[in-house]
Amino acid sequence: MKDKTQELIKVIKEDTNPALGCTEPVAVAYAAAVAKDYSQGALTAMRVAVSKNIYKNGKSVLIPNTGKFGLDLAAAVGYTGGDAKRGFLVLETVTPKSLQEAETLLAEGKIQLHFVSDTPDVYVLIEADGERMVKVLVEDGHTNLMRVMVDDALVYEAEAGLDTKMNRDFVRDLSFSEIRRMAEEVPAEDISFVQDGIDMNMYAAEQGLDGGIGLSLGQKLQHMQDAGVLSTDAATRSRILTAAAADMRMGGGQCPIMTSGGSGNQGLGVILPVHIVAQERGISTDKTRRAVFFAHAINEYVKSYSGKLSGMCGCAIGAGIGAAAAITWMLGGNDKQIAGACNNMFANISGMLCDGAKDTCSLKLSTSAGEAVLSAHLALEDMFVSPNVGVVGNTIEETIQNIGRLSHQGFSSVDDVMLEIIDQYTKGN
Repeated sequence: MKDKTQELIKVIKEDTNPALGCTEPVAVAYAAAVAKDYSQGALTAMRVAVSKNIYKNGKSVLIPNTGKFGLDLAAAVGYTGGDAKRGFLVLETVTPKSLQEAETLLAEGKIQLHFVSDTPDVYVLIEADGERMVKVLVEDGHTNLMRVMVDDALVYEAEAGLDTKMNRDFVRDLSFSEIRRMAEEVPAEDISFVQDGIDMNMYAAEQGLDGGIGLSLGQKLQHMQDAGVLSTDAATRSRILTAAAADMRMGGGQCPIMTSGGSGNQGLGVILPVHIVAQERGISTDKTRRAVFFAHAINEYVKSYSGKLSGMCGCAIGAGIGAAAAITWMLGGNDKQIAGACNNMFANISGMLCDGAKDTCSLKLSTSAGEAVLSAHLALEDMFVSPNVGVVGNTIEETIQNIGRLSHQGFSSVDDVMLEIIDQYTKGN
């Protein structure tokens, strides 16, 4: 068990990182910044190929330090002002000067963007022409640099041992009860890193409550609570603060957040509801950290079946499930109740579509956060949806396998139609 626990910690650490901005444009900006590091002379042309889901999630979300949208802009500004060494924080170094240079590249038609099919969920291939021709491939992770070629010569290739597919396969082989035991038994010092995510994401929520950014949903919900329209319970507070943090992030705010499973919004959905319930109930710091670790692990488990990106909203089927499981455990629930809380969530909101990353993600995150708290409390009251009905299987593991099948076999077609809809607006039709 000890070796498995350490491997799980490694997986979670790889996928929990401070990130500035939506991680899909960040992936493109990161690849472009890497290309810049290997380039010489002025850029004459850049071709950017991305997976369908990167394309979908990059169209309508504001890019930090630019106040504007677009994966082509992410590529351009990553090239002119990004710092690849900062990883998910690549856009921190963008200045007004580098933004102006990026806009010039776009105006001159030097950045060409398109999406490709039959790729991993996370896929960015950049070809940058100048005095050298540089090719950069990022795959399977938003900053997972796989290969760099300069003038057709291989100059960098990731070591096979760094491929995260092996780790995800390891997670798939675990059960909920195994993951729960790991969260209970792991040495406290080995998971102290989760506190950074709690602090970071709570600060983002506080910044989002100021309003004037993104959809301002968190601020409006807070106003409704202050007016007595909404209650003051943990479920409502989770909705408000999670929405506020998403407003800040999706609105291009300058406040980094901690990811979960490589996703910033999922980091908000995993961490904030758990922490808010812990605050309300006076849960110890140690138990809160273990609960957040458990939530991260369950999110990873779900994503090992559903994929890193899909046509289903990851905040609903991944982050919300992790939060529901963790809250149930944190409040004394047993394995049956933990599984029941998750099945309650799946029966409720598993059909939530992903129609791209944008300011309205705060609506979905808010719903997911509130329902995670409610589902946990319902399970603690021994209210469970019936097994073998709809997507719900005989066990929670079977339910998640069903969700994975839906994600890959069912929602892939939905995703194609969604891309057509999104693309028609991109082209101005």
